[in-house]
Amino acid sequence: DIGDDGAHDLDMARWGLGVKTHPVRITAHGSAVDHVGEWEYPDNMFVAYQYADGKVLIYEERAWTPYGMHGFDSGNACYGTEGYMIFSRRGYFQVYLGPKEEEGPGMGSRGRVGQPAPAHMANFLDSVRSGREPNAPADVAHLSCGLIHLGEIAYRLGRVLRFDPETETFPGDAEANALLTKEYRSPWTVPDPV
Repeated sequence: DIGDDGAHDLDMARWGLGVKTHPVRITAHGSAVDHVGEWEYPDNMFVAYQYADGKVLIYEERAWTPYGMHGFDSGNACYGTEGYMIFSRRGYFQVYLGPKEEEGPGMGSRGRVGQPAPAHMANFLDSVRSGREPNAPADVAHLSCGLIHLGEIAYRLGRVLRFDPETETFPGDAEANALLTKEYRSPWTVPDPV
């Protein structure tokens, strides 16, 4: 779902688009097909994020389907003027060129490759010890995780939302703003401002 594997794919998609801000317009649709009544989240979902510069990031989730693009289970597709590229955090990418989708450059395996978690953990610990910025800085994670939350809010409300990246609020929309945070149980709180 969007808050699990989606986090990784949205992070890579945002990186691929080169956007360093939040979107300004979000719409989402979804439903539960396989897990009706078992959880709140949809197991298939579509979210469109529009940025102020006109770029659009589209997130599609079809859990439990055998029909992945060109035989791999998750990843990103970037469309250009000469063709498109599919890439995955699993160490795979493939370029498809022209109207007949002829294979161009590619690399890696379409299946799961290795265990990236130990390297991530080692980088984080090295960052804490050395004071150097980690490979995945908190401000970058904030933008990527924001896509998850904004998509969820749009899905729950079932309508198009307008978002202000500067204030990180939905201007004039109390219902959407109420979902940006929750009431914390004392003594656990998030300071304001963070």
